[in-house]
Amino acid sequence: MKISSVPRNPNLAFRAKGLTKVYGEGRTAVHALRGVDMEIPKGEIVVLLGPSGSGKSTLLNILGGLDRPTEGTAHFTDQCLTDMDDSALTLYRRNHVGFVFQFYNLMPSLTAEENVELVTEIARNPMDAGKALSLVGLGERRHHFPAQLSGGEQQRVAIARAVAKQPEVLFCDEPTGALDSTTGRAVLRVLRDVNDRLGTTILIVTHAAATAAMADRVIHFADGGIREISTNKTRLDPEELVW
Repeated sequence: MKISSVPRNPNLAFRAKGLTKVYGEGRTAVHALRGVDMEIPKGEIVVLLGPSGSGKSTLLNILGGLDRPTEGTAHFTDQCLTDMDDSALTLYRRNHVGFVFQFYNLMPSLTAEENVELVTEIARNPMDAGKALSLVGLGERRHHFPAQLSGGEQQRVAIARAVAKQPEVLFCDEPTGALDSTTGRAVLRVLRDVNDRLGTTILIVTHAAATAAMADRVIHFADGGIREISTNKTRLDPEELVW
């Protein structure tokens, strides 16, 4: 296994250079990413904003170790993700990152606590499952099954499951996409609390422009590339967001 290093910048979580992703070949090839360059500081909430097909989820998957670029490099701190073999990427995902998706992917036959414990059993330094559920406001519903929880509560269980690993980075792909605006704001409040309390770097992929106002940094995607990177001097609270 080959792992390249770059001069360490202790303030950076991610650095990407020339990331390109092409699906297929010839005239039918789809260029999902077209030479993306970017840096993401540690401890920030970063929103990747753009329409469907703009490349934001592809970038998230590469940074999360779920996919590989066609060309270019991606680094997590001082480690080159694009040089890692499959075993190293598996360890990277297990030890450093958590994932939250649009659909909650909970085991219906397990309670909220048991769903979280699925992750704590394989994590290096796990948080107690009950503590993780309390962090997302569900300590009193730890023994409920997914069918006994609302959509927003199920998403909070999914966040607790990801956070229980105590990852440095939390990747969220359309975490409010299946929720109404009120419930969506409640889920974003949980993510904000995780960032504030634990210092977790959080990347949120979304097409909901309102979410950008709660971020430290907003990366605007279009046609497989970054159109603009902006920063918010003042972040709005999730409760202030207007859908």
